[in-house]
Amino acid sequence: MTNVLENICLIVIAVEAIVGIWINGFIGLVKCIDWAKSRKLSLVDFILMSLAFSRMCLLWIMLVDGVMRVLYRDSYITSENMKITGHLWVMTNNSSVSFVTCLNAYYFLKIAHFSHPVFLWLKWRINRVVFTTLLGSLIIYLFLTLPIREKFKDDLIGNMERKEKNHTKPFQMKRFQFIVAHILLYLGPLILLIITMISCFLLILSLWRHTWQMQLNATGSRDPSTEAHRRVIKWMVFLLFLVLLYHLGISITILSSSMLEEILGIAMAGLYPSSHSLILILENSKLRRASLWVWKQALFCCRGGKA
Repeated sequence: MTNVLENICLIVIAVEAIVGIWINGFIGLVKCIDWAKSRKLSLVDFILMSLAFSRMCLLWIMLVDGVMRVLYRDSYITSENMKITGHLWVMTNNSSVSFVTCLNAYYFLKIAHFSHPVFLWLKWRINRVVFTTLLGSLIIYLFLTLPIREKFKDDLIGNMERKEKNHTKPFQMKRFQFIVAHILLYLGPLILLIITMISCFLLILSLWRHTWQMQLNATGSRDPSTEAHRRVIKWMVFLLFLVLLYHLGISITILSSSMLEEILGIAMAGLYPSSHSLILILENSKLRRASLWVWKQALFCCRGGKA
């Protein structure tokens, strides 16, 4: 029964990875084409393009890691593959979380309306704030995440071997040290997660307050602006759910006591990179128009070139 559940989770991971790679590849391709045409790349387009490519790498690594854990677990644990995959996963996860944080900070400062002096100061320096966030995440990764990863990688390998052999007692002696090591390892993404949550919450608060004011002043039929604000609020709430699910899945993968829990954690985490990118396509006018054009061309080809 356990093997069946592991295979089901592996199929889910494969579907998430394939769909997510296609979606993020589409975003990256559209932004590269726009860059080549205009010879200019705005800050938000750079973030979107970088986020798309980092997520493609992240989803591919998650798929490879899941396949190796389920189908080739013996050779995976005893070889260098797990060390390499672990390094790549940490690197792509940090870059993806960094770009998401920058994107959320950008949209928050661009869309939200607050009269607080601190917010206005940040809003006037939006490019500098986003660049500082990206630079800070890079510094945290280079000087905190990588050294901790190198120091505790042997404990990670030992934990995997004990779980595979059901040797839980030796692991319990080092469990506290193991948990503390991974808290420090993901301290950078945790800080970025807090920034993302605060940005999303304040943006939802600003949009909700603005929607409420428009409803008080509205007369007659439903205002399109109000409906647009409501739609964005729903997407932001869904985004918060996906972000929490992603980090919960990573936590389950790290702190799990069985292979099934690890695969389940990867399957939970894999939903976020593809679903959030799909939201970005639906809410970005250029990406939405490009996706509709591709969809129409696909339908045209499927019908054999007939209108």
